[in-house]
Amino acid sequence: MYRILLLNIKIFILLTLTLLTFNTANAQQSVARQWNDELLHAIRNDFARPTVHARNLFHTSIALYDSWAIYTPQSETFFLGKTVGGYSCSLVPIDLPGNVQESQEKAMSYAAYRLLRHRFQNSPGANTSLAEFDALMDELGYDKDFTSVDYLSGDPAAMGNYLAGCLINFGFQ
Repeated sequence: MYRILLLNIKIFILLTLTLLTFNTANAQQSVARQWNDELLHAIRNDFARPTVHARNLFHTSIALYDSWAIYTPQSETFFLGKTVGGYSCSLVPIDLPGNVQESQEKAMSYAAYRLLRHRFQNSPGANTSLAEFDALMDELGYDKDFTSVDYLSGDPAAMGNYLAGCLINFGFQ
């Protein structure tokens, strides 16, 4: 009886540690992963529109990548400062900020947030999706009402907003 109780306690402890490790790993997901998860959830709440959602996945990937690459000297952007499909997204070179990772995450979040809010505003699941986008911005500590696109000010949020605007306009052509 004592052995069975001891075995049950060991199993309980092992399961508890496993679950805690799993939750900790999920809490440490990259900003890109968090926004991709939000996008996939919004797609699940929308109509089945494969070509539309393929474009949403592609444009969100561009937003996240370029927001990262613009602050990484050895990387080249895909869309910012380039002409893609006949659409030009101009870019004046910027100085690197002191905290590169923080700037990348902020620009990535604003770019994804603005793009996804635009793309899913008329979705059947809009109330849920838009609320979840807002919640992630709140969780990350960013001001959802910041809409400046003046990235020359040095604010990564403005860079994200600018990039999202370019991608939204690109999608209209």
